Amino acid sequence: GMDLEDLIERKDISADLDKACSLLDSSVWKERVEGLESVEKAMNSAMNITPNLGSDFQGSMKGRLSDKNMAVKTKAIGVMSTLGKVLGAGTKKHKELMVLLVPLLADSKKTIQTQVLDAMNVWVEHITIRPLLTGEDLVAASSDNNPNLRNCLFTWLTEQIKTTKVPPRLPKELNLLVLGLYKSLEDRNPDVRKAAQACLPYMMAHVGFAGMVDKLSSVDAKSKKTIQDFLDKYKEEAEALAPKKPPPKPKAQPKDDPPPKKATPTESLKSSTVEETDSGPESTGSKRPAKKGLGKKPGAPPPSSKKKKGEEEDTDSPLKPNDKKQQRFKDEASLKLLKWNFKVPRQEYFDQLQELMEPMCSPAFSLNSSTPTSSSTTRRLRY
Repeated sequence: GMDLEDLIERKDISADLDKACSLLDSSVWKERVEGLESVEKAMNSAMNITPNLGSDFQGSMKGRLSDKNMAVKTKAIGVMSTLGKVLGAGTKKHKELMVLLVPLLADSKKTIQTQVLDAMNVWVEHITIRPLLTGEDLVAASSDNNPNLRNCLFTWLTEQIKTTKVPPRLPKELNLLVLGLYKSLEDRNPDVRKAAQACLPYMMAHVGFAGMVDKLSSVDAKSKKTIQDFLDKYKEEAEALAPKKPPPKPKAQPKDDPPPKKATPTESLKSSTVEETDSGPESTGSKRPAKKGLGKKPGAPPPSSKKKKGEEEDTDSPLKPNDKKQQRFKDEASLKLLKWNFKVPRQEYFDQLQELMEPMCSPAFSLNSSTPTSSSTTRRLRY
């Protein structure tokens, strides 16, 4: 999909940057500060700039980041932080500028260290740590003799590996930092040792236990036993932190055969019925042999499907349209009929019901006059 960064309108300030270089390279420290201020003003005015930084700006900034004047140096670090923000995705084209910040971590002042780390984080937010690992940009810093630099570097690197979304594993060039890490594990400075031990399982998670052991061949014989103990100690933690390979995509399953079509009630009825008796409706189509155990007694003759001579099939509806119900209410009110109110009906109630239903029912409809045994059954006879 399209990157939202591509939709941002950006301004080319390369002319402003080249113009400021004359001040940035001045021998007067106040003019160098003035040049940095003009650069910052141009960036803040544009808000979003193109990756075109002019022809001389990068060289001038390299000198200001290593300036002996603390005011100039501090201002230059602030400009680098602002530059990372306004460049956005354009920072990927200027990795070499971000790398210039790393040696500044050697400063003993905590305020400078914090300012440098903040600027580095702004840049890494866009370029990630991957391109920093594919070269030797961090190797020299990881083996530097300055304890402040190694303490800050390994602390920062641990946080980046923790929080940065990475593919299955970081680049194999990460193993270039292993020897610097081993050196820091035995450093006399306790802060350096602590930072190195904290970073060890995260680095091992990507380099692998075997890769870490291979690097022991370049370590002094006196240090091998100490470092091997550290590797064994953090092995399980590293395995738990190791990026997991995505599960393989499931193979496409062959489509199952469609389930057999369920028989409709009509089809089920047709398949399970036997020939009708004389008293039932006439069956149509060819005769089917009666199925065993389907309501027949052993030895009983098969029922005949032929209609009795002269008998005609009754195709009328069981109940005929009528308005007899209202007439019955009137007759009950005038005491011409027995009221339908009883616990157990007597035979005369059934006789009366038969007489009332005859003009409303087809001849095929018959009323079973067997006396019910409970009042709940008789109440269902209401119509």
